[in-house]
Amino acid sequence: MARTNNVKDIFGKSLKDLRESRGITQEQLAEYLDLQAYQTISLIENGKSFVTSDLLEKICKFFNVEPYVLFLKPNQKYTPETLDEISQINQKLNDIYNIICKNK
Repeated sequence: MARTNNVKDIFGKSLKDLRESRGITQEQLAEYLDLQAYQTISLIENGKSFVTSDLLEKICKFFNVEPYVLFLKPNQKYTPETLDEISQINQKLNDIYNIICKNK
């Protein structure tokens, strides 16, 4: 099955790769994430559904990864400079988020 550049497809493939690399079933991940059905994980992994910000946060916490990791194209080679640049942008976004949350 050919993958596209669709963000849902990229995210889904990254999630599946992470899950499988840890030897976790869709059912186990769904249970940890407090999802009613493991099919939700299947839908996300197949690019048919997407996550909320709360669910993204839980996924990142469970796998101990930064959110941007799930948006990198699988099997694409990234230079250390590019990954560093992405990480810096991610930090800036976190800073903005923290400022916004303080002002609520």
